[in-house]
Amino acid sequence: MQHEMFRKLAGHWLTGVSVVTTLDQDGKPVGMTMSAVTSLSLTPPQFLICVDNRARTLAAIVASGHFCINYLRQDQENLASAFARRGEDRFAALAHRVEHTGSPVLEGAIAFIECKVNCVHAGGDHTIIVGDAVNGDAPGGEPLAYFRGSYRRLESITDPQQVWW
Repeated sequence: MQHEMFRKLAGHWLTGVSVVTTLDQDGKPVGMTMSAVTSLSLTPPQFLICVDNRARTLAAIVASGHFCINYLRQDQENLASAFARRGEDRFAALAHRVEHTGSPVLEGAIAFIECKVNCVHAGGDHTIIVGDAVNGDAPGGEPLAYFRGSYRRLESITDPQQVWW
């Protein structure tokens, strides 16, 4: 399959937007915007992330042995864009805290999940990392979505009859 067709097809899958964070070898916070994030297992609780092999954050996650998935709010496009760029210190003026693992937890995220690396697998031009979920919270809010190359906002569900859970 041609790269262009693959990208087009993959872009038709609506995903949430997250920033995955960790610490580098010097203890400095690093992170990157990711949509290749999913829950994997309930027992044990695990998440899976797919990291571009060229990403600086990949080496930091493997070396530190932990990461935090921060699900972004619909009004946090600026964070998504900032963490998608390379080479700048994104944490200098960014409100964040440390909880269980040491990976930065971004203030204002609608949910966060701290994970310890369980295993690492090769996956083409990406590396698949399975993490054991050890801590998290979901303060809530409306998610930032990504579809066909653009950030999107979902309509709020205000009618309780529409909520399936």
